[in-house]
Amino acid sequence: MRPPAPWHYALWLLVGALGGLGVLSLLTIGPILLLAAGAVTVLCVVLRLLNRSVTAVPAGVAVPVLYLAWLNRGGPGDVCDANVCTEEWSPWPIVAVAAVLLGIGAVLWWTYPRVVVALFPGAATRPPGA
Repeated sequence: MRPPAPWHYALWLLVGALGGLGVLSLLTIGPILLLAAGAVTVLCVVLRLLNRSVTAVPAGVAVPVLYLAWLNRGGPGDVCDANVCTEEWSPWPIVAVAAVLLGIGAVLWWTYPRVVVALFPGAATRPPGA
């Protein structure tokens, strides 16, 4: 069995990023982004990319979370610019959430063959002579 191509991972990463950004911006452009994430998911299913590359989805969700942490990089507290002051959160809890999401993606990638064999024993192909 060949490993998935890098563009398989990129498509699933895009699904996660669109979904995460859609949830973070739910009251503005979020529904459109969630529809786009659904469309890319349907594309991945039609292209039969339900392989190990699907484990990139949590890493894709981590991308907009890291962007949110970057936007709050001056926090916590009031951060003043030349014209305006804004209140920002501490970015470290947000970075921790992104790190957990990246860790989940790594653990899923590492355990993917065992999980597939455990959940779908008939789908797993046995090596010749085993």
